[in-house]
Amino acid sequence: MEIALLLIFWYGILHAFGPDHLTAIADFSIGKSKKKTLLITIAFAFGHGAMLFIFAKLLESFSISEHLMGYGDFISALVILGMGVFILFMVFTNRIQLKIHTHNDKEHIHIWYGKAHSHDNSATYSAFAIGALMGIGGVRGMLVTLGALEGQSVDLMMVLMFVLGVSVVFLALGAIILYINQNLLNNIQNIRRVFATVGVVSVVVGTSMLITPHSHGVMIEPNIEELENHAHPHAQDVIFSSADDLVKSKTKADITYAQMMAGMGEGLSMIQKGILTQNKFLVESGVYLIDSHPAPRHKPWSIMPKEDQKAFKQTLLSYDTLLHDTTSEILGALYLEDWILANEKAYELSTHCMSCHATWQTKPVHYKTIQQNTTKKDN
Repeated sequence: MEIALLLIFWYGILHAFGPDHLTAIADFSIGKSKKKTLLITIAFAFGHGAMLFIFAKLLESFSISEHLMGYGDFISALVILGMGVFILFMVFTNRIQLKIHTHNDKEHIHIWYGKAHSHDNSATYSAFAIGALMGIGGVRGMLVTLGALEGQSVDLMMVLMFVLGVSVVFLALGAIILYINQNLLNNIQNIRRVFATVGVVSVVVGTSMLITPHSHGVMIEPNIEELENHAHPHAQDVIFSSADDLVKSKTKADITYAQMMAGMGEGLSMIQKGILTQNKFLVESGVYLIDSHPAPRHKPWSIMPKEDQKAFKQTLLSYDTLLHDTTSEILGALYLEDWILANEKAYELSTHCMSCHATWQTKPVHYKTIQQNTTKKDN
């Protein structure tokens, strides 16, 4: 369990470095006090985590397409673009106000938009809302990864570790923004320069998310669908109700589970080499090898102790969906000839494999026992 939580914490850190996340926090916290900057970064992180938990529970009972969930990123892009345009409008119409006054021999700086200055918490609430909204896009694959780590549904502790991971990065950015707020935003000229920079970055990031086909699931899915029948042995919307059904859907081969996994590892290597050399045939062959792998001659869960077999079965189901979705995204990138995106998705595929391996590598029974079991009739 400890390894799984550490992986989730690390995933949260990596996830937080997305330019859309960093831009949104900068938009909300620029020009704010120390207290508000802290509240905004934490609110954004918890908004992300709250949506993660909600969708985890929804996806346990309902199948929500990646296409539909992609609208979260689409709306987020519009919000970031809109915020950038709004900030630039305020800069160029001289509507950003500065007031410096002293309380108890301590200087206070207040920065606000328009004529009226208020002390409400609207920025904090907005940060929570946009954090939640941005947590929708692409969340399905992330949830499957987190849930499969322990072979069970995502629990609150997993979500808290994810929130802690993203909070580390968000708070670090908040500290940088706070330094800018306290040391640079002390005159109206600097304020306009800094706010103009933030506005331009927001416009660039928001526009990039909208015009780049892979920035949200809304545009890329039709391209993937054109490749589905050629590259995948079963349709993407097929969800098996049990591990037994999943194994029955595969062609049985005279190999062990370890040999099957070695073959899938070769498929991953082919994908990586194909991307490096921009060889579509290698990438497609690697994807096919992973997605159409046979079943071993023994039940895969028979290599695990009896007390772990139920959880391992759930892991097999979760990772079948996850690997299929990720290879679909690789093919989508291949169709678009977007090698950068293909490389990103190949890295995700590698991370999924490593997560599963790290969780289960010490669980199988002794090698001799496995060899004995494989000579017997399937149980």
